[in-house]
Amino acid sequence: MTVTKEFAVKIDTELSALHDLHWKFVNDLESAIEAKEFYEKHDPTRIDEITKYQNKIASAREKIFRIGNEILDFNAIYDQDPWTRAFLVSNSNGHVHSSMDCNTCFATTRYNWLVQYSNDDENTIVEDAGQDACTICYPSAPAEVLNRPSRIVTADKIAKAQAKAERDEKKAQRIAKEKANAPTASGEFLTYTEGKWKRVIKTERSAIIEWADLQYAINREIVTHYYDGKAHSAESIQEQTDKKVFAQEIADLIAKNLSEKHGVSFDQELKILDNKYQKRRSA
Repeated sequence: MTVTKEFAVKIDTELSALHDLHWKFVNDLESAIEAKEFYEKHDPTRIDEITKYQNKIASAREKIFRIGNEILDFNAIYDQDPWTRAFLVSNSNGHVHSSMDCNTCFATTRYNWLVQYSNDDENTIVEDAGQDACTICYPSAPAEVLNRPSRIVTADKIAKAQAKAERDEKKAQRIAKEKANAPTASGEFLTYTEGKWKRVIKTERSAIIEWADLQYAINREIVTHYYDGKAHSAESIQEQTDKKVFAQEIADLIAKNLSEKHGVSFDQELKILDNKYQKRRSA
């Protein structure tokens, strides 16, 4: 019979899914065997666990046998009139092979079955595989092709690209939200230095709260205590004065940036902040 592209892709798509199932059931079998042997060696009184894994072993073997027969049936169709195929080894440096029998691979090698290339001309496969083409499977591949990056797109690559796009979108949304909530017109955080510490105000709400908190230091009276006719305080008058001046500077810095963000004058912003401050005090 004459094999069509559509027919080859259909058969190989079925086979690819069956091979994936076969691989899964083999892993299930190996895990069940390891678990059963563990209990037999370290906790032989756990008959329930041993029995559970014996049943899992039997179930996995039955599934492997059934899947194996289905694979043989599809292989028989392929063997009647073989067509070209392409397989990409599932690792970061995997090569593209013409079969799963290449002597550079192993029984444990996993493949991405590139069904989109089933029944394609070998040159088309090599052209797209580029530097990923296996030189054992494709010995006639031109050197200039082997030096070119691969153009093959797999489901895994698509999934990774989609995941990256989603991460980038979430990051962009987070940055946009931060800029929208920032206390500055530019969308940047507002920073200032207090002693040896760098203070960062990330949101407009935080800036309003900070401005209100600073009012306590600004409006606080300078405290003096007299003992033996001399003024004493936990802080000197100069230290208290410096703190009031510094608090006023930061409060003005906050008001200035908020006024620029809101598109109002500095005095208008001060009124807005003071109204919120008074409501907070009376609440």
